Amino acid sequence: MPQVWLNGNLIDDAEASVSLRDTGLLHAAGVFTTMRSSAGRVFRVEQHLKRLRGSCEALFIPLTFDDATLVIAIEQLLQRNSLSDARLRLTVTRGHATQDPLHGLRLEPTIFLTATESEQYPLEYYEKGMTVVLLDEQKLNPYDIQAGHKTLNYFSRLAALREANRRGAGEALWFNVHNYLQSGSISNVFIVKNNVVMTPPTPAQMLEPAVRETVPYAKSNVLPGIMRQAVLDAASDAKIEVKLSPLTVSDLLDADEVFLTNSIMQVMPVCRIERKAIGNDRPGPVTQDLSRRISEMVG
Repeated sequence: MPQVWLNGNLIDDAEASVSLRDTGLLHAAGVFTTMRSSAGRVFRVEQHLKRLRGSCEALFIPLTFDDATLVIAIEQLLQRNSLSDARLRLTVTRGHATQDPLHGLRLEPTIFLTATESEQYPLEYYEKGMTVVLLDEQKLNPYDIQAGHKTLNYFSRLAALREANRRGAGEALWFNVHNYLQSGSISNVFIVKNNVVMTPPTPAQMLEPAVRETVPYAKSNVLPGIMRQAVLDAASDAKIEVKLSPLTVSDLLDADEVFLTNSIMQVMPVCRIERKAIGNDRPGPVTQDLSRRISEMVG
Protein backbone atom coordinates (compact mmCIF):
# COMPACT_ATOMS: atom_id res chain seq x y z
CA MET A 1 0.00 0.00 0.00
CA PRO A 2 1.49 3.41 -0.97
CA GLN A 3 2.10 5.78 1.89
CA VAL A 4 1.70 9.54 2.22
CA TRP A 5 2.97 12.06 4.76
CA LEU A 6 0.13 13.96 6.43
CA ASN A 7 0.62 16.55 9.18
CA GLY A 8 3.82 14.93 10.39
CA ASN A 9 2.82 11.27 10.09
CA LEU A 10 3.46 8.59 7.48
CA ILE A 11 0.22 6.71 6.84
CA ASP A 12 -1.31 4.47 4.19
CA ASP A 13 -2.71 6.40 1.24
CA ALA A 14 -6.14 4.83 1.74
CA GLU A 15 -6.30 6.08 5.33
CA ALA A 16 -5.45 9.71 4.56
CA SER A 17 -8.32 12.18 4.86
CA VAL A 18 -9.03 15.90 4.89
CA SER A 19 -11.80 17.56 6.89
CA LEU A 20 -14.92 18.59 5.02
CA ARG A 21 -14.39 21.99 6.64
CA ASP A 22 -10.86 22.37 5.29
CA THR A 23 -10.60 25.74 3.55
CA GLY A 24 -8.42 24.18 0.89
CA LEU A 25 -11.44 22.10 -0.09
CA LEU A 26 -14.04 24.80 0.46
CA HIS A 27 -12.21 27.83 -0.96
CA ALA A 28 -9.09 26.51 -2.76
CA ALA A 29 -7.15 28.30 -0.01
CA GLY A 30 -3.81 26.60 -0.35
CA VAL A 31 -0.56 26.31 -2.27
CA PHE A 32 1.61 23.48 -3.52
CA THR A 33 4.87 22.65 -5.22
CA THR A 34 5.71 19.75 -7.52
CA MET A 35 9.21 18.31 -7.24
CA ARG A 36 11.24 15.79 -9.18
CA SER A 37 13.41 13.10 -7.63
CA SER A 38 16.12 11.44 -9.70
CA ALA A 39 18.13 8.58 -8.20
CA GLY A 40 16.62 9.51 -4.84
CA ARG A 41 17.75 13.15 -4.99
CA VAL A 42 15.19 15.94 -5.22
CA PHE A 43 16.32 18.64 -7.62
CA ARG A 44 16.71 22.01 -5.87
CA VAL A 45 14.54 21.04 -2.93
CA GLU A 46 15.67 24.10 -0.96
CA GLN A 47 14.38 26.43 -3.68
CA HIS A 48 11.06 24.58 -3.83
CA LEU A 49 10.58 25.01 -0.09
CA LYS A 50 11.66 28.65 -0.16
CA ARG A 51 9.11 29.48 -2.85
CA LEU A 52 6.41 27.52 -1.06
CA ARG A 53 7.10 29.28 2.22
CA GLY A 54 7.07 32.67 0.49
CA SER A 55 3.66 31.92 -1.01
CA CYS A 56 2.36 30.81 2.37
CA GLU A 57 3.47 34.09 3.92
CA ALA A 58 1.97 36.15 1.09
CA LEU A 59 -1.38 34.35 1.21
CA PHE A 60 -1.74 34.04 5.00
CA ILE A 61 -1.29 30.25 5.07
CA PRO A 62 0.47 28.83 8.14
CA LEU A 63 3.35 26.46 7.38
CA THR A 64 4.07 24.94 10.75
CA PHE A 65 6.95 22.60 9.81
CA ASP A 66 10.48 23.86 9.22
CA ASP A 67 12.44 23.03 6.08
CA ALA A 68 14.63 20.43 7.78
CA THR A 69 11.55 18.48 8.88
CA LEU A 70 10.05 18.65 5.40
CA VAL A 71 13.28 17.42 3.79
CA ILE A 72 13.34 14.45 6.19
CA ALA A 73 9.68 13.76 5.34
CA ILE A 74 10.54 13.70 1.63
CA GLU A 75 13.41 11.26 2.21
CA GLN A 76 11.29 9.00 4.41
CA LEU A 77 8.39 8.97 1.97
CA LEU A 78 10.62 8.02 -0.96
CA GLN A 79 12.16 5.24 1.11
CA ARG A 80 8.82 3.90 2.39
CA ASN A 81 7.42 3.80 -1.14
CA SER A 82 10.64 2.32 -2.60
CA LEU A 83 10.87 5.18 -5.06
CA SER A 84 13.99 6.57 -6.66
CA ASP A 85 12.73 8.49 -9.69
CA ALA A 86 9.56 10.11 -8.47
CA ARG A 87 7.12 12.98 -8.77
CA LEU A 88 6.44 14.58 -5.40
CA ARG A 89 3.79 17.09 -4.45
CA LEU A 90 3.84 19.06 -1.22
CA THR A 91 0.52 20.77 -0.47
CA VAL A 92 -0.35 23.26 2.29
CA THR A 93 -3.89 24.47 2.94
CA ARG A 94 -5.18 27.01 5.43
CA GLY A 95 -6.95 24.03 6.97
CA HIS A 96 -9.83 24.25 9.41
CA ALA A 97 -10.70 27.83 10.35
CA THR A 98 -12.45 28.62 13.65
CA GLN A 99 -13.14 31.81 15.58
CA ASP A 100 -11.33 31.97 18.91
CA PRO A 101 -13.09 34.40 21.33
CA LEU A 102 -9.71 35.61 22.62
CA HIS A 103 -7.49 35.56 19.54
CA GLY A 104 -9.87 35.84 16.59
CA LEU A 105 -9.44 33.58 13.57
CA ARG A 106 -7.62 30.33 14.36
CA LEU A 107 -6.22 28.18 11.56
CA GLU A 108 -5.26 24.51 11.79
CA PRO A 109 -3.39 23.97 8.50
CA THR A 110 -3.31 20.74 6.53
CA ILE A 111 0.10 19.77 5.16
CA PHE A 112 0.61 16.66 3.10
CA LEU A 113 3.17 15.12 0.80
CA THR A 114 2.58 12.50 -1.88
CA ALA A 115 5.00 10.61 -4.12
CA THR A 116 4.39 8.56 -7.25
CA GLU A 117 6.62 6.95 -9.82
CA SER A 118 7.85 9.53 -12.30
CA GLU A 119 5.98 9.46 -15.63
CA GLN A 120 7.95 11.05 -18.44
CA TYR A 121 6.61 12.99 -21.38
CA PRO A 122 6.72 11.07 -24.68
CA LEU A 123 10.18 10.97 -26.23
CA GLU A 124 8.62 12.14 -29.50
CA TYR A 125 7.89 15.52 -27.91
CA TYR A 126 11.59 16.11 -27.27
CA GLU A 127 12.66 14.85 -30.69
CA LYS A 128 10.02 16.61 -32.81
CA GLY A 129 8.84 19.36 -30.49
CA MET A 130 5.51 19.95 -28.80
CA THR A 131 2.50 21.65 -30.36
CA VAL A 132 0.84 24.34 -28.24
CA VAL A 133 -2.32 26.42 -28.58
CA LEU A 134 -2.97 30.05 -27.66
CA LEU A 135 -5.76 31.06 -25.30
CA ASP A 136 -8.05 33.82 -26.56
CA GLU A 137 -11.05 33.68 -24.22
CA GLN A 138 -9.25 33.40 -20.88
CA LYS A 139 -6.73 35.94 -19.58
CA LEU A 140 -4.57 36.07 -16.47
CA ASN A 141 -5.22 38.89 -14.00
CA PRO A 142 -1.92 40.19 -12.57
CA TYR A 143 -3.81 42.25 -9.96
CA ASP A 144 -5.18 39.10 -8.28
CA ILE A 145 -3.55 38.42 -4.91
CA GLN A 146 -2.80 34.89 -6.14
CA ALA A 147 -0.82 36.08 -9.18
CA GLY A 148 2.65 34.55 -9.29
CA HIS A 149 1.81 31.84 -6.75
CA LYS A 150 1.12 28.14 -7.31
CA THR A 151 -2.26 27.86 -5.63
CA LEU A 152 -4.94 25.18 -5.48
CA ASN A 153 -7.15 27.34 -7.71
CA TYR A 154 -6.11 25.40 -10.81
CA PHE A 155 -9.38 24.55 -12.53
CA SER A 156 -9.14 27.14 -15.32
CA ARG A 157 -5.58 26.05 -16.15
CA LEU A 158 -6.52 22.39 -16.23
CA ALA A 159 -9.55 23.15 -18.39
CA ALA A 160 -7.29 24.99 -20.83
CA LEU A 161 -4.85 22.09 -20.83
CA ARG A 162 -7.66 19.65 -21.48
CA GLU A 163 -8.83 21.73 -24.45
CA ALA A 164 -5.26 21.83 -25.76
CA ASN A 165 -5.07 18.04 -25.51
CA ARG A 166 -8.40 17.73 -27.32
CA ARG A 167 -6.92 19.76 -30.16
CA GLY A 168 -3.86 17.55 -30.36
CA ALA A 169 -1.56 19.92 -28.45
CA GLY A 170 0.45 19.43 -25.27
CA GLU A 171 0.06 22.83 -23.64
CA ALA A 172 -1.96 26.07 -23.74
CA LEU A 173 -0.20 29.45 -23.54
CA TRP A 174 -1.70 32.24 -21.44
CA PHE A 175 -1.62 36.02 -21.87
CA ASN A 176 -2.46 38.60 -19.24
CA VAL A 177 -5.33 41.09 -19.44
CA HIS A 178 -2.96 43.45 -21.29
CA ASN A 179 -2.34 40.75 -23.95
CA TYR A 180 1.26 40.01 -23.03
CA LEU A 181 2.54 36.43 -22.84
CA GLN A 182 2.90 35.07 -19.30
CA SER A 183 3.09 31.27 -19.15
CA GLY A 184 1.70 27.91 -20.09
CA SER A 185 -1.02 26.25 -18.05
CA ILE A 186 1.59 24.21 -16.15
CA SER A 187 4.86 25.65 -17.43
CA ASN A 188 7.06 28.69 -17.88
CA VAL A 189 7.69 29.87 -21.43
CA PHE A 190 10.85 31.07 -23.21
CA ILE A 191 11.56 32.26 -26.73
CA VAL A 192 14.87 32.50 -28.57
CA LYS A 193 15.50 35.26 -31.13
CA ASN A 194 18.90 35.84 -32.73
CA ASN A 195 20.46 33.55 -30.10
CA VAL A 196 19.05 35.65 -27.24
CA VAL A 197 16.86 33.82 -24.70
CA MET A 198 13.84 35.87 -23.60
CA THR A 199 11.20 35.21 -20.97
CA PRO A 200 8.66 37.43 -19.16
CA PRO A 201 9.68 38.57 -15.66
CA THR A 202 8.27 37.27 -12.38
CA PRO A 203 6.67 39.59 -9.80
CA ALA A 204 9.97 39.83 -7.90
CA GLN A 205 11.91 40.59 -11.07
CA MET A 206 9.39 43.31 -11.91
CA LEU A 207 10.72 45.20 -8.88
CA GLU A 208 14.13 45.61 -10.50
CA PRO A 209 14.29 49.14 -11.99
CA ALA A 210 16.02 47.98 -15.18
CA VAL A 211 13.25 45.44 -15.79
CA ARG A 212 10.33 47.60 -14.69
CA GLU A 213 11.30 50.36 -17.12
CA THR A 214 10.97 48.02 -20.11
CA VAL A 215 7.66 46.39 -19.17
CA PRO A 216 4.39 48.14 -20.17
CA TYR A 217 2.32 46.47 -17.45
CA ALA A 218 2.52 47.01 -13.70
CA LYS A 219 2.38 43.47 -12.32
CA SER A 220 3.20 39.92 -13.38
CA ASN A 221 1.48 36.53 -13.27
CA VAL A 222 4.69 34.62 -13.99
CA LEU A 223 5.44 31.85 -11.51
CA PRO A 224 9.08 31.85 -10.33
CA GLY A 225 9.53 28.29 -11.54
CA ILE A 226 12.39 26.27 -10.10
CA MET A 227 13.26 24.82 -13.50
CA ARG A 228 12.86 28.29 -15.03
CA GLN A 229 15.60 29.56 -12.72
CA ALA A 230 17.74 26.52 -13.48
CA VAL A 231 17.54 27.40 -17.18
CA LEU A 232 18.51 31.00 -16.44
CA ASP A 233 21.49 29.69 -14.47
CA ALA A 234 22.45 27.28 -17.24
CA ALA A 235 22.22 30.05 -19.84
CA SER A 236 24.48 32.25 -17.72
CA ASP A 237 27.04 29.45 -17.40
CA ALA A 238 26.94 28.96 -21.18
CA LYS A 239 27.39 32.71 -21.82
CA ILE A 240 24.01 32.82 -23.58
CA GLU A 241 22.42 36.26 -23.44
CA VAL A 242 19.15 36.38 -21.48
CA LYS A 243 16.57 39.16 -21.45
CA LEU A 244 13.66 39.50 -19.05
CA SER A 245 11.25 41.06 -21.47
CA PRO A 246 7.55 41.66 -22.20
CA LEU A 247 6.50 39.35 -25.03
CA THR A 248 3.63 39.80 -27.46
CA VAL A 249 1.95 37.22 -29.66
CA SER A 250 3.97 38.63 -32.56
CA ASP A 251 7.21 38.01 -30.64
CA LEU A 252 6.08 34.46 -29.99
CA LEU A 253 5.13 33.69 -33.59
CA ASP A 254 8.29 35.33 -34.95
CA ALA A 255 10.64 33.48 -32.60
CA ASP A 256 13.48 31.31 -33.87
CA GLU A 257 12.86 28.85 -31.04
CA VAL A 258 10.31 28.39 -28.25
CA PHE A 259 10.55 26.12 -25.26
CA LEU A 260 8.72 25.41 -22.00
CA THR A 261 9.98 24.40 -18.57
CA ASN A 262 8.69 22.77 -15.43
CA SER A 263 10.15 20.34 -12.91
CA ILE A 264 8.81 17.26 -14.69
CA MET A 265 9.27 18.14 -18.38
CA GLN A 266 12.56 19.99 -17.73
CA VAL A 267 13.14 21.71 -21.12
CA MET A 268 10.42 21.03 -23.68
CA PRO A 269 10.91 22.28 -27.25
CA VAL A 270 7.88 23.86 -28.91
CA CYS A 271 7.96 23.56 -32.68
CA ARG A 272 4.37 24.40 -33.58
CA ILE A 273 1.99 27.04 -32.30
CA GLU A 274 -1.29 25.66 -33.53
CA ARG A 275 -0.61 25.41 -37.31
CA LYS A 276 2.35 27.81 -37.33
CA ALA A 277 5.77 26.14 -37.42
CA ILE A 278 8.47 27.69 -35.26
CA GLY A 279 11.95 27.90 -36.76
CA ASN A 280 12.51 24.85 -38.93
CA ASP A 281 9.74 22.86 -37.22
CA ARG A 282 12.27 21.03 -35.11
CA PRO A 283 14.10 21.74 -31.83
CA GLY A 284 16.61 24.54 -32.24
CA PRO A 285 20.27 24.59 -31.18
CA VAL A 286 19.87 26.87 -28.15
CA THR A 287 16.96 24.77 -26.84
CA GLN A 288 18.94 21.56 -27.32
CA ASP A 289 22.00 23.00 -25.62
CA LEU A 290 20.02 24.16 -22.58
CA SER A 291 18.12 20.85 -22.46
CA ARG A 292 21.42 18.95 -22.33
CA ARG A 293 22.78 21.21 -19.60
CA ILE A 294 19.62 20.82 -17.50
CA SER A 295 19.68 17.03 -17.88
CA GLU A 296 23.22 17.05 -16.51
CA MET A 297 22.18 19.27 -13.60
CA VAL A 298 19.18 17.11 -12.70
CA GLY A 299 21.15 13.87 -13.00
